[in-house]
This record gives sequence, C-alpha cells and structure tokens, in this order.
Amino acid sequence: MPFGVPAATITATHHLARLSGALVVPFYHRRLPGNDGYVLRLGAPLAQFPSGDVLDDTARVNVCIEDMVRAAPEQYLWGHKRFKTRPEGSPSIY
Repeated sequence: MPFGVPAATITATHHLARLSGALVVPFYHRRLPGNDGYVLRLGAPLAQFPSGDVLDDTARVNVCIEDMVRAAPEQYLWGHKRFKTRPEGSPSIY
C-alpha cells in the first residue's frame, strides 16, 4: 500500500530478480537547483530479495519509492495519478 493507500502496482522487480538472480539495489536521484545535474545515491542491496512472497517484495520496493518521494516531494511526478486504479468500492482520492 503506497503511502498507506491501496493502489495497483507492478510486481516486475520481484519477478525479474527471481528469474535472473540479480541483486536489487535501491537508488535515489534528485535534481540539483539551476539545472546543475543530479545527485544519485545507491542503497544497499535488498536483503533476502526476492523472497517467496511477491506481495511482500512489492511492498518493500514501494517503501523504497516512498523514501525517495519523501526526500524530495517537489520532484515527484504527482501528475501521473499513482492512485487512479483503486480497489472495488473504494472512493477516488482525486
């Protein structure tokens, strides 16, 4: 549940890691003021990823995304309507 709101999300990171055996390394990027480039921070590879639980792994990836958004919310692409697909019966948040 990204930001505590149920939403559709992709499970590709779990499946790609499972199929390839690749480590999953969270990365966080932020634009510098004045078009002076970017700062890129690499996190530690996610431990025991993938697990046997696709939903748990997807939630872990979403937490990484939330951390990046919280660090620079003004740089997140809010217009992409992350929460437009909602569980049946849930009200729209837009």
